[in-house]
Amino acid sequence: MNLLRTAGISLLAIGLISCGKKDVPLAPPSLPQTGSTPMPDVGKVDTVMTTATGYGSSPGEATADAMKSAILQVNGATIDTASVKVKYGLDITDGQDAVSLRASEFAEKVAQSSGGAITNFKIDNVTEPKQKGDPYKVTIEANIAHFTAPADSKKIKVVVAPIRFDTNGFMIGSETVPSAKVAGDIQQQVSIALTNTGRFSVLDRGDDADVQQELDMIKSGDAPRAENGKIGQAVTADVIWAGHISNLAYNRHARQLQTSDRELVSYSGGWGMSQKLVNVATRQILTSDSLQGQAPEIAATTMSSGINSAQVLQDMESQIASKVVASILTHTFPVTVIQRDGNTVVLSQGGESVQAGTRYALVAMGTEMKDPQTGESLGRTELPCCDVVIDRVTPKLSYGHLENVTTSLDNIPSGGLQLREQLKSIPVAVETRSDDQARSSPNQPKILTAQRKSDRPNPATASPNADPKEDGKW
Repeated sequence: MNLLRTAGISLLAIGLISCGKKDVPLAPPSLPQTGSTPMPDVGKVDTVMTTATGYGSSPGEATADAMKSAILQVNGATIDTASVKVKYGLDITDGQDAVSLRASEFAEKVAQSSGGAITNFKIDNVTEPKQKGDPYKVTIEANIAHFTAPADSKKIKVVVAPIRFDTNGFMIGSETVPSAKVAGDIQQQVSIALTNTGRFSVLDRGDDADVQQELDMIKSGDAPRAENGKIGQAVTADVIWAGHISNLAYNRHARQLQTSDRELVSYSGGWGMSQKLVNVATRQILTSDSLQGQAPEIAATTMSSGINSAQVLQDMESQIASKVVASILTHTFPVTVIQRDGNTVVLSQGGESVQAGTRYALVAMGTEMKDPQTGESLGRTELPCCDVVIDRVTPKLSYGHLENVTTSLDNIPSGGLQLREQLKSIPVAVETRSDDQARSSPNQPKILTAQRKSDRPNPATASPNADPKEDGKW
C-alpha cells in the first residue's frame, strides 16, 4: 500500500512539474549566410617570392644584375629589359660593397627606390672572383611585384569587329538613317550581349587612346613603380566576330484612293545579316550563318499618323543583336537544362541568351556519331522531346517550364537537354462573350476562339496597278 501511495505521489509530482513548464518555441530554421557581393575581378598587382643570381665587375653591379633577373623571372617579356634599371631604381647598388649590400638599411632603400616593386630584399651569397678578370657572383631573394590576370582572361577572348554594309543609309519610314550609325549601334549591342552571357571575354578596341594614356602614366614614373606590373598585360583575341548587313529597311507604302484625296498607308520591313567567327591563330572560319528578321507590320489605313522611326530602328537593332548572340551560343556554348523538378527547369545561361516569355524547342542529346572515312565527329544525335517556355531570366541563369513533352525524361542526365530554335507563340484563347451575356447566362459554357493574325495580305504585296476596291488582295 505504501509502495502504491509513493508511486502515485511521484506521478502526481511529475505531472505538476510538466504542467508548470512553459512551451519553449522552436528556434527558426537557420538561413544560409550570404556574404556581400564580391568585387569585380579586374586582376591585381601582388608579389612573388623569387631567387635570382647576377654577375658583374663589382658586388653592386652583380646585385643589380640579380635584381634585374628576378624582375624578369616574375614578369617575363612584359618588362622592357633596357629600362629595368631606371624604372626600378636599380642604380642604388652603384658603389656598394658586399658589407653595405647585406645591411638592413640597404633593403629598405631598395623597397623605397623601386616604389614597392621589390620588397623583402636579402643577399643570400656573394662570391668573389677566383682570379683576375672573373666577375662577382651574387645570389638574392626578394618579393617582386607581379600582375595577376583576372579569371575572365581564361575565357574565349573575342573582338567584335566593325559591321560592314553596302549602302550609305537605311530607310526607316520616311527617314534615311546613316548606315555607319546603325552598324555602330549593333556592334555595341552585340558586345554587351556577348559579355552578359558570361561565356566570353570581349576585348575593347575602341578606347585604345584612353587606355594608352593610363599606361603612359605608369611608364613615366608618375604612378607607383609597383604598377609597372600592369605594363605589357594586354591580351589578344582568340576569335573575331564579323558581321555584314545585307539589307535593313522599314518601308512606307502609300496608295492614293481614287474616290478621295486620302492615301492608304501601310508599313513593313525587315533585315538580313550574315556573320562568322574566325580563329585568329589559323584564320579558319569556325562557324558562319545568315540571319533574317521581320519588323511588325502596320496594316493599310487612311488614318495613319506616321511611325516612331527611332523606336522601330531600336527594336530592329535589339532583335539583330539577340539573334546574333543566340546563334553564336548555339554553335559554341549551347544552353542546357542543368536542373529539373518535374516540368520546372533551370537553364545554364541567362542575360541575353534567352528572352522571358519566349518558347524554345528542346532536344535530348544522344550518342556521338563519327564519320566512317575521316573519323571526324559529326556531333551527337538529337531527339526532339518538348518545348520550354522561359518564365524568368537572371544575369547568369534562366528559369522556365516544359510543355508538349513527348518522351520520358527520367533517365536524361543534367545537361542532356539542349535548347534549340525559338518557336512561334501558340495562339491565345480568349473569351468571345460580351459582359452582358456573361451576366445573363453565368452557367453557359464559354465560347473560346483563337486570336490569329489577319489573313489579309500586306498592302505592299498588292498589285501595283490595282485599285483597292477591285483588287482581291485589298
